Amino acid sequence: ELDMGKFTGVPYDEIFNSHGNVFMKFYNGELEIAHNGVETFSEVKKRILGIVDHVIENHPDQNVVLVTHMDPIKAMLSTVVDLTPTNLFELIIANASLNIFREYKHKFSISGLNVMDPSRFNQDW
Repeated sequence: ELDMGKFTGVPYDEIFNSHGNVFMKFYNGELEIAHNGVETFSEVKKRILGIVDHVIENHPDQNVVLVTHMDPIKAMLSTVVDLTPTNLFELIIANASLNIFREYKHKFSISGLNVMDPSRFNQDW
């Protein structure tokens, strides 16, 4: 999902104690992230759009399911909606939720976000 560079295997508490809120820094595109070998949000977005372009090219007019974690979904969302780094940080993509993107002539739209059984709406994510 995301190359964590030097932070791989390090507990989040240790990372936060030594580097502050690395998630906000990730969405802000701060150089500290890249200098620690962590894939930047813009790199994630570029990678995900490359995968999506590959799917569009190889599966025209087909429905395709891609299974992923939260940040690739946020990367796709940010191609459709102008989200600030704070919006990206605060946005929760629920585990096992369905997020539906449509493509028409290389324009994307969102048909569903965090779609899930209504019984899960009150769960802590």
